[in-house]
Amino acid sequence: MCVVVAKYIKDLGWIGAKNRDRNYKPLIKIKQSFRDGIERMYIYDDKTKYTEGLNEFGIAVLSAAVAVTKDEKEGASAGADESFASPDGKKVRTALLEKTLEKVLAKCIELELPGNTIVFTKEKCILLEGYFPESINKETGEVEFGDYVSKTQNIKKDEFVVRTNHGVLLPDAGYQKGTGDEKIEASRASSENRRAVVEKLMKGVKEPEDMIEALSNLDNKDPQMNPLRKSETHGKSILVTTGQIMLNPGELTLSYRNIWSDVEFDHNKLDHPSKKTSFEVVSSKKLLSLKEWLSESKGY
Repeated sequence: MCVVVAKYIKDLGWIGAKNRDRNYKPLIKIKQSFRDGIERMYIYDDKTKYTEGLNEFGIAVLSAAVAVTKDEKEGASAGADESFASPDGKKVRTALLEKTLEKVLAKCIELELPGNTIVFTKEKCILLEGYFPESINKETGEVEFGDYVSKTQNIKKDEFVVRTNHGVLLPDAGYQKGTGDEKIEASRASSENRRAVVEKLMKGVKEPEDMIEALSNLDNKDPQMNPLRKSETHGKSILVTTGQIMLNPGELTLSYRNIWSDVEFDHNKLDHPSKKTSFEVVSSKKLLSLKEWLSESKGY
């Protein structure tokens, strides 16, 4: 379960951010890839190989799952099979090999990327909702998936977008109401509440750090209802926020705030003057450049 947001900020353009929730502690590697001569900067979950980020052409992709049952099981699948690779992560990496927003979006649809996905550049933002309709086989009782369905929406510069784990353009996607399943009903309530809280707070966002603050809200006494989900007891049945991602396509920058994850990156390689993309670290209060952060923390 996650929250993704994007808003146009004066003098900076579209900025996107995300709370990434997992039921395991991930090892996040910050990677730059130069496949086919195209530079991409992305987070890489070493366990599931899930990916999201941006490319040298200033095109960024962030996504929140709607195939949530499947998404929650990825960690277990990866643990049982070291060769496991998230198909959605590969789809994002492949889409980021394209050179225009329209082609990245088209590739996401061609590859049938599920989820509430925001594709954006400094000047343009498009929301893609996609999913595979689920049904129960009456004879076997097994879940079956129908053909991929998707819908897009252009987000205007005087608007913003917030998505969690249920569809809005596609209401049948993600967690549903009226299922009679207590866990699903609770998850839907969480998805709705997290979206409502962040939408309210996003109205006051004027700077990138305000966006991170909006995603860090902990006002609800029920920790699973907050945008930033915490738990004193981490376990397979509890989804918690493991990190926050921010993408600034205008400056070709990926920023990451560690909440409950291990993080690996090679500062000298990522931020070498020859590179087009760059990496920054988000502190608990403000956006810091890598140099400033290392100075304050005296190393990591």
